[in-house]
Amino acid sequence: MDQSRVNFVVVLVVVIGIGILLYRVLNRGGRGEATISVAQLFTASVKLETELSDREKASDAIRTAAQQRGEVVEQVVVPEVPTRFARILWVDDQPDNNLLETVALESLGRFVTHTTSTRAGLRYLAELNYALAITDIGRPGEPKAGIDFVHRVRRAAPHLPLIVYTLNAHVVAREAIAAGADVVIDQPDQLLRCVEECLAGFPSHSRSGA
Repeated sequence: MDQSRVNFVVVLVVVIGIGILLYRVLNRGGRGEATISVAQLFTASVKLETELSDREKASDAIRTAAQQRGEVVEQVVVPEVPTRFARILWVDDQPDNNLLETVALESLGRFVTHTTSTRAGLRYLAELNYALAITDIGRPGEPKAGIDFVHRVRRAAPHLPLIVYTLNAHVVAREAIAAGADVVIDQPDQLLRCVEECLAGFPSHSRSGA
C-alpha cells in the first residue's frame, strides 16, 4: 500500500481514538480517558505494507489450483506482465472448475470472458476483440466440442492464439494441434506461462504439456 493510504489509515485511527474519548466523557460523568499508542499505529502501518501483491495472489491461486488437480508445484513463475489490456475468451461447460486459474489471470490484469458452448464462444469472437482464446475438449454429448471450436476459430480468426486446457492433454494433443491449437496443456502453471507467452507474441506452437 502506498504512503498516502498508510497516512490516511493512521489519521483514521487517531480520529476513532478521539471518538472513543468523547464517548467516555459523555457517558461517564464527564471524565474519560483513551490512550493511543504510537507503537500501535506503527504496527498497523507495517501490516498494511505486507499485503499480497497481484503477482503473489496469482502465484497462490495457481499453486492451489494445481493442488486441487493432485499436483504439487514447488514454485510458480509469474511473468512480469505488461500494462496493456488483454481480453481472453474461455470456453468450458464447467467454468467453476477454472475459478482459481481465472483469479490468477485477472490478478495480472487479464479480463476473462467465460462461456459454456462453441456457439456462444464464436458469437463473442464475432462481436468483441479478444487477444486469446482458451477451450476445453469434451462437453456433455460432445466429446470433441473443443476440437470443433478450434477448427472453426482457425477459419474465422487465423492468427488468434488458441490454447487447449484439458485433463490428460497428451491424449488429445496431436488432434488438437492438427486442428490449429497453439498449445495443449493440463496444468495451471503451464496455463499461466503459455497465456503470457502467447500475448507477448511468442506462442508455443506444436507443444503439449510443456
